[in-house]
Amino acid sequence: MKTRMELYLFIDALGWNIVREHGFCRELLPYQAKVRTQFGYSSGAVPTILSGKTPREHGHFSCFYYSPETSPFRWMRLLPLALMPDALFNRHRIRHRLAKLIAKRNGYTGYFELYSLPYSHLPSFDYSEKNDIFAPGGLRKVPNLADVWQRQKRRSHISDWRLPSRENLRIGEELLRQGKTDSLFLYTAELDSFLHFHVSEPERVAEKLREYERAVMRLLEAASASGRECALHVISDHGMTPLAGACDLGRLLAGHGLRFGEGYASVLDSTMARFWIFDPQLRSRLSAALADAPGHFLSEAEKQRFGIDFPDRRYGDEIFLLDPGIQIAPSDMGRRPLPGMHGFTPDDSDSDAAFLSNVEPAEYPAWIGDYFTLMTSGGTDGRRG
Repeated sequence: MKTRMELYLFIDALGWNIVREHGFCRELLPYQAKVRTQFGYSSGAVPTILSGKTPREHGHFSCFYYSPETSPFRWMRLLPLALMPDALFNRHRIRHRLAKLIAKRNGYTGYFELYSLPYSHLPSFDYSEKNDIFAPGGLRKVPNLADVWQRQKRRSHISDWRLPSRENLRIGEELLRQGKTDSLFLYTAELDSFLHFHVSEPERVAEKLREYERAVMRLLEAASASGRECALHVISDHGMTPLAGACDLGRLLAGHGLRFGEGYASVLDSTMARFWIFDPQLRSRLSAALADAPGHFLSEAEKQRFGIDFPDRRYGDEIFLLDPGIQIAPSDMGRRPLPGMHGFTPDDSDSDAAFLSNVEPAEYPAWIGDYFTLMTSGGTDGRRG
């Protein structure tokens, strides 16, 4: 039996700026560091944490990618869309239920949502996260955390991402108290949802962080009750950038006579627009349409630096990234901008993730993919705060 348990508490959207501003867990977890996020959204960042690989290597970046031949929505081509009024079928509850039905019908076990992508566009796209990326074999192209811990024969526990954060924390406390588990990965997503709406309300953020500090204390107390030492590491995937403005890219494209399906396809994510171009002459028109928009087309060098230079251009031939704080609205992710959003350039300081621990690591993680090395090697030198 290992004499010390290793606990990795994942707090979605716990950004370095928020940790520093509010002094989060400064005494409980004194070893703290800024960590560079993976460009993109959680759909790419979490697989990076679970594998230590870039999106180019593990294959996940954004939810939707152009592939009419493999689209699970092909049957929608037969629907009389005129009989599906937006006032009814574009409600979140309806789309969420439809997503659950599609996932069940196709045997999908991963996170699956339709967001606000138009029904007429869906048959052009496939969906990336069909499998539970936390389960053994979940990433398919590369081993994930569950695969490695299983191979290492660790007595381990990885949270069920479908459960509420409080339930995952409760389960973690009980396992620590029993002292029979050597490695735990506890997943909590509640802070991300909270910050999307309240990132610019410091008093409410402080109150929410106090809840998480109390959770950390309970976890440490539960571990202490087992009689074993516990190295507790808090890790996050990205921060949250406050809203600075909105841009209607769809209107700009339409103003230049550009329409989905006429020489190109696109997904308008919250912070970036991804284009698949079938008519090379459209490139100049796209550039002209977005010339005055607050952002830029990613260069090939940037794609390589961000680890999203997919050889098959699966996630788009061109990516237009908005400036930090500016959201596409309406977008294919939602109709209105939110008070906070992530998915901007990793060079934006509000995008930085955070690492906190009660044990000094042998080497501090610099990029969120480095957590994987820590989690699979137990890379701490034993000095406690």
